[in-house]
Amino acid sequence: MKVLVIGASGYLGRAVGRVLAADGHRIIELSRGGKACHGAAVMGDVNSPGLGLSAETLGELGDIEVVVCCFGSVNMGADPAGVVNVHVNGTRNVMDFAASVDSVRRVVYVSSVLALGRASGSITNRDLSRGQTFRNWYEYAKYRGELIARRERRVPVSILRLGTLLGSAPSEVIPRHGGPVSVLPHVLSGLPVPLENCGRFPVYAADVDIAAAVIRDLVVSAEHRSACTYFDPERPTLAAVLERLCRPWGVLPRVVDSFGPTWMQRALTRRFGVEEEVMDYARPLFEFDPSIFDSLPNPDITSKSDYIMETGVALRDSGVLRSPSALGELRPAVLAALPSAGMGVLR
Repeated sequence: MKVLVIGASGYLGRAVGRVLAADGHRIIELSRGGKACHGAAVMGDVNSPGLGLSAETLGELGDIEVVVCCFGSVNMGADPAGVVNVHVNGTRNVMDFAASVDSVRRVVYVSSVLALGRASGSITNRDLSRGQTFRNWYEYAKYRGELIARRERRVPVSILRLGTLLGSAPSEVIPRHGGPVSVLPHVLSGLPVPLENCGRFPVYAADVDIAAAVIRDLVVSAEHRSACTYFDPERPTLAAVLERLCRPWGVLPRVVDSFGPTWMQRALTRRFGVEEEVMDYARPLFEFDPSIFDSLPNPDITSKSDYIMETGVALRDSGVLRSPSALGELRPAVLAALPSAGMGVLR
């Protein structure tokens, strides 16, 4: 099978290309840099109509059967116009392109559980628009992109919502903006991070290699699935994720049990020097219906390794994150600012 992977140079895109190539599929890897890891390279841009491809290149892609969309980086503090443009116009351009190629029989579109924003209640694969608000422009952009994909009628689209991706990879492709990884420099220095209930709630982490395998299963499935969701079925808490990320450095993260209204928590966040975009997720997100995994093509979605700790190992070994000078010790000025009660150590 000939598969076009859009965003092939990114964290997930590389994993998808590797899994598909290992199964013997012909991979066309589209990225703005035009470099390939597992197949033939194509330089293109989802922000451009026709993906910015020349007539000659379009001719070479005339026999692709599946388009996999993995484009768009995770950056909660990104420029609003840029992040909305890439996910809204980018999704439209991809759908237009897929619909224009007669051989394409399916698009696998990667979305995010964050497209649900501040939705409440029990979430199923059918749910998207629930009158929710959004914490940042990234969530809104993912919502708009998924909405476009759901409304596409010219070509079948399988939507896969993913949780926060973690797992071993070259350090330069591991996202460090948004998600638990972005707070690592802070907690590795020994400074506390305020989380509701000391972070004892699911963060919906996802093993990037299992996510790639799920995408592979959607690519080859004989049965069309309109919407699926994948995250680690063990539902590790935010506290557990931070602990396992920091373990390669021999650091036990320190957490302050946040309390009070949102404005008070933000003031506490600024006092500790944590980015506000990170602290948007210091409270529980939402609850998923127990049947959320029933639409997946393959029920075997259990991670085979400690993908969370492997992420920390990759970052540590790369030297991207420096070892703290005083492991596990709080700075005296910050320690003095902590309340006498509510100090939590991750278990």
